[in-house]
Amino acid sequence: MRSILYIAGLTAPPGLGGPADFGSLISTITNLLLGIAGSIAVIFIIVGGIQYATSAGDDGKVQSAKNTIFNAVIGLVITVMAFAIVNFLLNIFK
Repeated sequence: MRSILYIAGLTAPPGLGGPADFGSLISTITNLLLGIAGSIAVIFIIVGGIQYATSAGDDGKVQSAKNTIFNAVIGLVITVMAFAIVNFLLNIFK
């Protein structure tokens, strides 16, 4: 028989539809946070695109827009890699 560790106050009883164990709770929290981080990165890509489109050829504004887009793409790549690593590790220890 497999025993399940219930952390009082951190997990809901299984009948309530919440995470049944600590691993599920961690998975839910990390997926939520990484989803938020990915959404923020996409928003910054859009903001950088708008800055680039409205720069009117000003070299300073163009460079600022390019930096915003570059940094947002790097953040998005890191977020996707973190998501993959967390899910891989959770599947290993499941």
